[in-house]
Amino acid sequence: PPSSPAYSLYHLILQNRACRTNTDNGSSNSIPLAGVHDALSAKIFAQNGAPALFLSGFGVSASLLGVPDAGMTNLVEMEMMARNICSLVQSPECHSILVEGHDLPPPIIVDGDTGYGGASNMLRTISSLASAGAAAITIEDQRFPKKCTIAAGSKIQIVDRDEAVQRVKCAIGARDLYNERFQSPLLGDSASGPWIVARTDCRMAYGFQEVIERCLRFEQLGAEIIYAENLQSREEYEQLRECLDSRTVTMVAQVQETMYVRDMHETTTKPLLTVQQIGEMGYDLALFGATPLQCVV
Repeated sequence: PPSSPAYSLYHLILQNRACRTNTDNGSSNSIPLAGVHDALSAKIFAQNGAPALFLSGFGVSASLLGVPDAGMTNLVEMEMMARNICSLVQSPECHSILVEGHDLPPPIIVDGDTGYGGASNMLRTISSLASAGAAAITIEDQRFPKKCTIAAGSKIQIVDRDEAVQRVKCAIGARDLYNERFQSPLLGDSASGPWIVARTDCRMAYGFQEVIERCLRFEQLGAEIIYAENLQSREEYEQLRECLDSRTVTMVAQVQETMYVRDMHETTTKPLLTVQQIGEMGYDLALFGATPLQCVV
């Protein structure tokens, strides 16, 4: 339904793709996705025209608990923050999307980590964050307790491919069940529950080819957004995008990473891609997950 958060996200992406196709100046911008960590940061971005927001587990862990992103936050804390933010951006002053003559609030994508447990936990995770107002929920393939992918590097712990696929399948099933529960007997249609963002963090553990294999499986399952974290070059992002269906919605996380040797001399830096460069590669969403929190610090 047009009033659902997922529809706002769908319309935003559809509108941006249309602009990229019909533009006369050659612009191919992706949609900037600001990572927020509390209601105030969300309000600031929403009031200043942010098209969409991402509730970051990294940010909530830091701002709420003052601890690293290492599986310390739980579903109750993420749901509370999501509910506060989604409620806040409903105010007219925060509306930034025009759909059929109506101003809509920016959609909120919520970090669902690993789903906070097994199949039954996944059911509760999706239902809780959906009821809070999430337009989409990310589900990743790390082992619990998870860690920040960039900080973990090659030591990151990843579940095998079958378990990763099963986790995403479970999330999609939980979303579909949520839709059935809230089906309208009067309108005859189902509620538009949140999109599922299938995320893989396996690049440093299993290599780039495994990234491609997992993303293709996630796409086949019907995940609405595909998100590969911590790829090592622009060429890898381009190759992954070429392997996926052009209709599939895709996301890139923006992290400027600098490596140091023991004497602290800089050795290599992964460049921060622009919103336009990400769009030119065919990606829809450019996530700046930690940048707002870094600005606050």
